[in-house]
Amino acid sequence: MTPTRASLFAALVAALGLTAMSPTFAAGPQHQRHDTGRMLEFRRDGGAFRFAQFSCNDRAADRLERRLDRMAGRLELTKEQEKLFEDFRTSALTAQTEFADQCDTIRPGATASKERADLIQRLEQRLKFDEARLAAMSELLPHFKTFYGSLTDTQKHELMPGRGMDQPHAPRPGAQSNG
Repeated sequence: MTPTRASLFAALVAALGLTAMSPTFAAGPQHQRHDTGRMLEFRRDGGAFRFAQFSCNDRAADRLERRLDRMAGRLELTKEQEKLFEDFRTSALTAQTEFADQCDTIRPGATASKERADLIQRLEQRLKFDEARLAAMSELLPHFKTFYGSLTDTQKHELMPGRGMDQPHAPRPGAQSNG
């Protein structure tokens, strides 16, 4: 590629990049994000405890149910563990549903004023979300403790960050590696 051609190609790529970004710049700093359900998920633990991440998203309960079903399949539960898991699963889904219901009362709806909340209102709203999340986790914890106590060490290892749910194709403990 000649230097002139390379320069033209670079200019074309830059122009395309700028035109793709222009709607974002045009919206300005007052542009509100529409992914509030994802924004409210608790992710500071590096992916662990995904079954305890409560979200305002309308489909959060469905996603949680799928994650829990995959978890149960991966753990190869005994009959006794299956009953404890079902109690935990019901508790988790109930907590998620209740949390999502509270989101509608905490977050101003589409009919509310379009004015942006001030910092005090935003902090109060965040506190309400955290209180609702804490209530949901408090509802979930006793059922999870009972279920977790019934697991073998190998099953517990599958629930650790970087294992099981986080990496679906991770080798099981004691499995031979190819390297």
